[in-house]
Amino acid sequence: MENQITTTQNSQLAEINVPNLAEIVAKSQNLDSMESMISLTAEYHELEKPGESFRGVFIGFQTMQVADKTTGEVKELNAARFLKDKRVLINAGAVLINELKRANVEVGTPIEVTYLRKEGNAKIYSLALLG
Repeated sequence: MENQITTTQNSQLAEINVPNLAEIVAKSQNLDSMESMISLTAEYHELEKPGESFRGVFIGFQTMQVADKTTGEVKELNAARFLKDKRVLINAGAVLINELKRANVEVGTPIEVTYLRKEGNAKIYSLALLG
């Protein structure tokens, strides 16, 4: 029973199994003395003009839901996630996503993303490894 939390909600008893409960309880007792390390809320980062770029550490992909501006239909898009200055940036450019996958960029890789030009509706990006 040392890894269980028992709660009552709407007069019903519920038990939740929590691995490492003692460790979690210890962390919860020091929250006021802890510093904020990183924002987990992602910001969409759009490169708008050719030549614009940003540097970040690639931290993987996520799926995001976006409503079509004309039809209102909700679509799922893949987005790339980057860590920069303790912030999470995301970009769902299809060409950028494809380039990251084609190059098999690993999580934790420092990278520079540069917007080169637009071809039709697609933005063309250049990726450079940093080191």
